[in-house]
Amino acid sequence: MESKQASKTSLRDEVYESVRSRVLGMVGQIDAPVRVREEELAKQLGVSRTPVREAFLRLGEEGILNIQPRKGALLMPVTRQEYLEWLKLREELEAFAAKEAALNASQRDVDALRAIFAPFTEANLDERVAEYAAANVAFHQAIIKLAANSLLEKVWKSFGHKQMLRTKTIERLNRARCSLREHHALIDAIEARDAALAAELARQHVHGLLEQTLAAHTDQATEV
Repeated sequence: MESKQASKTSLRDEVYESVRSRVLGMVGQIDAPVRVREEELAKQLGVSRTPVREAFLRLGEEGILNIQPRKGALLMPVTRQEYLEWLKLREELEAFAAKEAALNASQRDVDALRAIFAPFTEANLDERVAEYAAANVAFHQAIIKLAANSLLEKVWKSFGHKQMLRTKTIERLNRARCSLREHHALIDAIEARDAALAAELARQHVHGLLEQTLAAHTDQATEV
């Protein structure tokens, strides 16, 4: 009996993660609200509509989907203002996470962080910028995980989709090289267990992205 229940729970979690991944993949590609249909996702995943419906409800609680009674689920595009607000919040969240990571991380954890960026050099970033963008997401998620704070993880999971703008930030701002150097410096601080430095580097990293985003918007407005 317990095994059967555990199997059902495992399936629900697997479907939830698959649905969440697909929905977040859509966020960065839309400019207007889009209806997300249970039956289509259920067919794509090869499951019944019930676990997909449960996944929709969880995504509604996380603020990723807008669940409307008798109308289904609506996926809203991330606005520029929401993205800027998220960056300002990220400054503090990631500073805290980096500080805790410096106190918690083992050498194996540090090695795992370095492995994320092992395939990249400043010389090959131009042709691998999309791969680097994915590695960037994985790195920041790893830092949040190393903070070992369940409430922080919940906040990150609830609002992390706000970074999904249609225009990919790393590509648009030509930020990959600067980002790579900053990530390596942060890993060095974590390895040295310098919590204060790790927190400051993480804060500067996100603040730099915020300033570049604001500057890019000002330039676009001037051009118009």
